[in-house]
Amino acid sequence: MADRITRRKLLGAAGVGAAGVAAGGLAWRGLGPAGSDARPAGPRNVVLIVIDSLRADHVGAYGNEVVHTPAIDQLAAESVLFSRVFPESMPTVPMRRTIMTGRRSFPFTGWVPWEGMATRPGWAPIMPAERTIVEDMRAAGFHTSYVSDNPFLTSADIFETFRTRLDRYVKVPGQRGERRPPETVPLEEVVNWLPEPMRDEAEIKGIQRYLANNGRGENAGQTAAARVFRAAARELDRMPSDRPFFMVVDSFDPHEPWVPPRRFVDMYGDPAYEGPEIATVDYRSSGYLTAAQIDRLQATYKASVTIMDLWLGHFLDRLRERGLDDDTAIALVSDHGVLVGERNWTGKGDYRLHPELIHVPLLIRDPDGRGAGTTSDYFANTIDLPPTLMSLGGATPATRYEGTDLSPLLDGVDAGEERSFTYGGYGNYCFAIDDRWKLISANDRRKAKLFDVAADPGETEDVIDDHPDVADELYERIVAEIGGRPPWYTEDKLDAPQRSLPA
Repeated sequence: MADRITRRKLLGAAGVGAAGVAAGGLAWRGLGPAGSDARPAGPRNVVLIVIDSLRADHVGAYGNEVVHTPAIDQLAAESVLFSRVFPESMPTVPMRRTIMTGRRSFPFTGWVPWEGMATRPGWAPIMPAERTIVEDMRAAGFHTSYVSDNPFLTSADIFETFRTRLDRYVKVPGQRGERRPPETVPLEEVVNWLPEPMRDEAEIKGIQRYLANNGRGENAGQTAAARVFRAAARELDRMPSDRPFFMVVDSFDPHEPWVPPRRFVDMYGDPAYEGPEIATVDYRSSGYLTAAQIDRLQATYKASVTIMDLWLGHFLDRLRERGLDDDTAIALVSDHGVLVGERNWTGKGDYRLHPELIHVPLLIRDPDGRGAGTTSDYFANTIDLPPTLMSLGGATPATRYEGTDLSPLLDGVDAGEERSFTYGGYGNYCFAIDDRWKLISANDRRKAKLFDVAADPGETEDVIDDHPDVADELYERIVAEIGGRPPWYTEDKLDAPQRSLPA
């Protein structure tokens, strides 16, 4: 096995020191020390960490021996690692609606375009009348906070009604807006971050603004992930001393654009590379990039994962230094992955529902150490997070939640719902997976593909012609679960007038 890099070495590479904070934890303690014979009754803190665009196969704890993720790996050693997690709805906004409301977003029935959102099925706000886990946790006595640079939840007016439900919503600027004038980055520097086919005016302006906001590829401490997790670490210092807290830390990194300092990219790529850096990609066939540029893209994504992990470690260090780890349950999850040249594709795409895009990490840590360091192959899903988080916090999950409380699995006990398969969707497409087979299909049943994932986990050979009955059965299982065929949204529906919430 390749040597795993330490967090201290990463901090040295970033040019920063280990986080130093004053000793002492919060005065509130709902529970006894970790490792006690019986779990004491009472509430405990809950932290949910959402990482955008993090592929499971780029995490050390999931078997990657190249990409350095020491913070996640340490958290995994204290957690139950779920090995088969495929979000029920994707991408960014549909998944967050699921984990906040505790109700399925797929199959996006009745969807209409919304102002400030992508005109893709499932992109919709959390409605004012929709109750969320935030209200549930507040009603159970928790202080609630959300720290994020997610450009939609943080910046879109349509999510203001959601933001006001929290005790504190901490907006971390940089994905949108201007922290520094874009003109501070010379254009000749900007174009070096884009392959020639992408050097149009809109891309150049966008990358110029992003570089100005996020360290210009020189300072890892100015990256978006650094600022999110530092803000979250500071938020720990604001927690009340007389009640437990529920905190969501939502990092948009390692979503593109990517501007990691070169010393991080050189950990994974050719140090002699002299071509353009790859700060972003088109969502299309990768033929617009040379082979060397695809290699550089893959190194850049790995570097961005490592930088995100570095600053996640800063936040987890602060949690431990405050003495909060004995009383805090933690869950870490991603919403989806990204293709960086695999399958002749870059970016995302709703028909490319392969592992690079839909297999994500999920770790659940109980402060008593239940299940620490074990792996579960239960078909867990993002819909399961609200009941699980409430249960871990010592609160009663809301009955309207459509997911399953996963916390019994930490004790090696069966979850309340047996799952022999899982399913979900992205845009106009859906997937279903069981122990042997996987179906990818358009919602209207066109363009179906079938893979024998037991024999072909990389999903390289479509075997639908040999097993059409299996494909039919999997599709009908989706139909049975959702109560009818999933909708297909035509171009005229995608281009319909956008709705907005009333003032």
